[in-house]
Amino acid sequence: MPKFNPLLLLKLVLWLATVVTATCLLHRRKVSPRLRSLMLAAGVLVFGIIYGLIVHEGPNPSPVLSLRGVLFSALTQHSVTLALLGMLIVLLVIGIVSNKSICGWGCQLGLSQDLLFRVPVPKWKPPFWLSNSVRIAAFLGLIGGIVFATFDWIAPVDPFMLFSFKVGVPALLFGGVILIASMFIYRPWCQFLCPFGLLSWVLEQVSIMRPRINRDECLKCKLCVSACPTEAMKGFYDDKRVHADCFSCGACIAACPSERALTWRGPNREQEQSTNSKKTP
Repeated sequence: MPKFNPLLLLKLVLWLATVVTATCLLHRRKVSPRLRSLMLAAGVLVFGIIYGLIVHEGPNPSPVLSLRGVLFSALTQHSVTLALLGMLIVLLVIGIVSNKSICGWGCQLGLSQDLLFRVPVPKWKPPFWLSNSVRIAAFLGLIGGIVFATFDWIAPVDPFMLFSFKVGVPALLFGGVILIASMFIYRPWCQFLCPFGLLSWVLEQVSIMRPRINRDECLKCKLCVSACPTEAMKGFYDDKRVHADCFSCGACIAACPSERALTWRGPNREQEQSTNSKKTP
């Protein structure tokens, strides 16, 4: 796993600035499909291509790399690189404060998949039970491989290596499949295989800022549910305790015809009490 590079700290600062900006835009309902596409393209350019060119030693930093680095060193060397651990903690906290926002607005592979999903071809929304079951199996395989064989299965096919411009044939082929699949399935790597995505999904169940419905203003049109590229908004709409991955894309808010019905914010006790009272027979 890579040693600490000062450019990692710079990227973390840029990620923070991007997430703060995106969260403010989401809160103000300013994330239009056009703006989202522009910010996706800018993120791929800066966090993926440009950063891949300027980072000469080691891979281009990513949320997945921080988690894999911590897991590998902890499970094989029984020690942890403080820089990677600190980066991982910061990224996870960001996802708790503003629901999975580092995945939605900062991860170069996630942004690339999101951008490709905008290609006008037939789409498939996989059921969450299926995608998450595969992701859990992949995560257990990662842990098991490291513990019993000192082998990280992601390493030889790591699609993030596409942004380091030092990619081998297996990673090139695997990354290509992921990118092609992204035109038909929303973020296939994130939903089916990403270990950081799995961990951040667990933590996003207690996130502070997320899509929140004002039932008094809701028109019950369910346009938000239809616009959501995953099953997350369906979970929010049905008040499920556990929801699918929400990548803070803002599609649900952009689709909502009522400005006060659906917003990106923290919990509102008065609205929650109103909602609960309506459910009580």
